[in-house]
Formats: sequence, structure tokens, C-alpha cells
Amino acid sequence: MPRWISRLALVALLVTLAPHGAQAQDTARVARRDTATTDTVTEVRLRDGSVLLGRIVAQDSTRLRMRTLGGTEVDVRRDQITSTRATHGRQVGNEFWADDPNGTRLLFTSTGRALGKGEGYVSAYFLFFPFVAYGVTDRFTIAAGTPVIPGVIGRAFYVAPKFTVAETSTAAYAIGALSFALTDDVSAGTTGLLYGVGTWGNRDNAFTAGAGWGYLWGGDASDIASAPVIVLGGETRVSRRLKLVTENWFYTGTGANGGIVSGGFRFIGDRLSADLGLIGAVGNDAVGCCLPTVNFVWNFGRKRR
Repeated sequence: MPRWISRLALVALLVTLAPHGAQAQDTARVARRDTATTDTVTEVRLRDGSVLLGRIVAQDSTRLRMRTLGGTEVDVRRDQITSTRATHGRQVGNEFWADDPNGTRLLFTSTGRALGKGEGYVSAYFLFFPFVAYGVTDRFTIAAGTPVIPGVIGRAFYVAPKFTVAETSTAAYAIGALSFALTDDVSAGTTGLLYGVGTWGNRDNAFTAGAGWGYLWGGDASDIASAPVIVLGGETRVSRRLKLVTENWFYTGTGANGGIVSGGFRFIGDRLSADLGLIGAVGNDAVGCCLPTVNFVWNFGRKRR
């Protein structure tokens, strides 16, 4: 394997673990992060298992009146309600498309978007690299985990802080790091990646570009790579439950002439998303294909308005 491919694969794996570290016909935004007032849609779950989506128009201690997305007003007794929560997205025809719960990531790498304060996620990338992330503030996220590999569990860990510098409904910019260390030899220092990333577009259709530099700190030596790895990616929503996602890596060091490409499908649930994709390497007049990937992310906590 050419040396540039092996180096690029290593850096791509590091960025894979970085945290997420933010239309047209008959559509309307329901909530926007850069506005003080939002047209909030409430999800009401009932004891019989049914779910109502709409806007609350009146309520008291015993009843709640909602106007559904279809325009019908209904009264619901409070003793029949198991939970209520605000949800965000847009209306397409008679359907409500909730926001992608995993919008802070492409297939692997971070977008510029931030988790809101009190939001979090539990993820399993490549099934063997779990992560728990939490929004400490609306801009700062901290994530950590340990590989689920025999002989490695608990002996190695990774920590990944991310700070979103600015975010509106159409653009987001963030900086972050991913650090690896060994629990039985912390004095040896850490190795990992420093990165910056920007995302342009809305939560359904967007373009992401970023750059990352590998680093080594502590122990007998400290160093940071002079040449970055560039990532270009995108996402587009094609239906209520399906999004197409791609990200592509290019190493810019001396003699580099290729990269790693990937693409796949994201299946969108209310709080759970699942990514199925393929990864390939290109360069030196050769193509390597294809490594399958399966990623799961479950989101928890309140939704930021």
C-alpha cells in the first residue's frame, strides 16, 4: 500500500471519531436557531400509542387543545398524555419532516453545527468505537469513549472537545480536537488531530469543508503536521426518513495524489439515526473499493430552539 494511503487512512480514522463535534415546493420552516421567535411544533404521545403533531392553542390543568398540521383542532385530556416535547423541522405537503437528529456529523466527521446545551448522543461508529457526547453550552461540546476491542477496552481512551465559533440557520463554523491516550501510560502524552470545519446550507441540504492537522504532544517529543488533510462533504434530504451523505478526504503532503472517498444513506428517526455506506481509496492510478461502514447514533436531552 502506498505510504500516502496508509497515512491518510490513519488521519481519516481519527477524524471519524471527532465529535460532532450548525426548500422549495410547499415547504415551511418550523424552527430556526437564529431567530428569537419560533413556530414550534409539539409532539404529544398518548397512552394508546398514537402520536399527535401540531401547535398548542390552549391548555388548562385538565385538557390541551392542539391544531394539527392539517388544520384540525382537537382536545386531549391530560390523563391520556404520556409525554410532550417540542420538535423542529419543516412541513412538506401534509408531512412533517423532523430535523435530522444527527445533523452535527456527516458519515464520520463533524459538521460545523453544534449540539445545544443539554443535548447529547450515544454513538457506535464502525460498531467498535462508541462515543458519548454532551452539549455543555450551545457552543461547546465534549465527547469521550473507549474502543470496544478485547484487550483495549478501558486501556485506551479518546476525548474530543468541539467549539462552534458561529452558527446561523445557513452557516456554521467550528474548531475542535481529538486526543488519544493510554490509561496505563498517561505520561507518554497524547496523539490526535486538530481541525477546523465549516458547513453552509440548511439541515436538509448542505456542503461541508474542513482541514485537520495530526499532532503529537508530551512524552519525549511534540510535533504537529505541516500539511493538512482536506475534507469535502455534503448531505441532501430526499424523503422524510432518508438522506444521502458523502465525505471525501485528500492528503496535501509531499507526493500526495489521491484520497479516500465515501458515500451512503442515513435513515432518520425521531432520535435514532443509522448510516450505511461504503469507503474507497483512490490514487496512483488505482482504486481500492469497498469497505462497508455501519454507524448508529441515539440522541437524548432537550432540543434547542
